[in-house]
Amino acid sequence: MRRLVIKKILLVEDEVHKLEELTACLEDFYKGQVALTHVDSVHEAFWAVSTDVYDLIILDMALPTFSPEGSAALERGHDQALGGVEVLRALKQQNLRSKVVIITQYPDITIGGKRVKLSEASGVLSRRYDQDVVGSVLYKYKSPSNSTKLTALLKKAA
Repeated sequence: MRRLVIKKILLVEDEVHKLEELTACLEDFYKGQVALTHVDSVHEAFWAVSTDVYDLIILDMALPTFSPEGSAALERGHDQALGGVEVLRALKQQNLRSKVVIITQYPDITIGGKRVKLSEASGVLSRRYDQDVVGSVLYKYKSPSNSTKLTALLKKAA
């Protein structure tokens, strides 16, 4: 009998429509054999990676500082265009290494003060933060390419 291995995945995403689309793709790919933890802010992501180990982290790059749950917009702190980079920095500081898939709506990311094309960001982020950044998805609202690209990266991460 073949033993099923449930993957532990941390999904760091603050936008509901993206969260729903990404969750559906993950559930479909892993055929329900996934333990999915969702957080929606830099602060919650710091807490999650410092208290648990994940097989894969799906990481949005632009995140609010704090969770919006039960908070007025002003109490969330400011949105951080590089919030995902802060999460990668936290992983490195804690000597944790993980497989990571980047999700962003931007064609480039600022890393160390320099703009890096999304196609090159995986390698730069992997080296700079000592992580296994498998790849990135340039998210487009309700586009089938989101699922296609994420599925390809999930296969690569397996």
